[in-house]
Amino acid sequence: MFDFEESLQDWGIPDWAQESADHVGKTVDLSKEVASHGTGSMQVFADFPGGRWTGSYIEVLMYVTDWSPFGSISVDVYLPPKTPQGLLARFILTVGEKWEWTEMNRPIPLEPGQWTTITAHLKPGSLDWKFFPTEAFRKDIRKLGIRIESDKNPAYSGPIYLDNLRLSP
Repeated sequence: MFDFEESLQDWGIPDWAQESADHVGKTVDLSKEVASHGTGSMQVFADFPGGRWTGSYIEVLMYVTDWSPFGSISVDVYLPPKTPQGLLARFILTVGEKWEWTEMNRPIPLEPGQWTTITAHLKPGSLDWKFFPTEAFRKDIRKLGIRIESDKNPAYSGPIYLDNLRLSP
């Protein structure tokens, strides 16, 4: 779905997030430093201060909105080896005509120095989301977002890499 080999494919930090005091994402760029698939990845530079909850949010508008053939979504996230423990990641979807925001029930811990795969199930009744998805949920995906979070700790200023974002049956 998104491989970040040649372009960011319209991924970015939304204006509203840049204006928020708890948003710490600074830039989004292509990188050839590390990749879980192919030779490129998306690099998000973030500056987590520690001491309070903060997040770095990126998103993309979806042009193919019917995900009913798919059962899950996954992305690979990489933190450099010297990153302190404690950063988390989760998917966020904006769905339906009312552009309703829903996020994963719980964030997934990221492991410094290795790729961590974040997966959320999309089938009706999945417990991965704050509200239980129905078939209508999968038929009208408007935006796809990913948030990297620090819940007070750690303080970290540096890159986060994302790659191989995919839908699976």
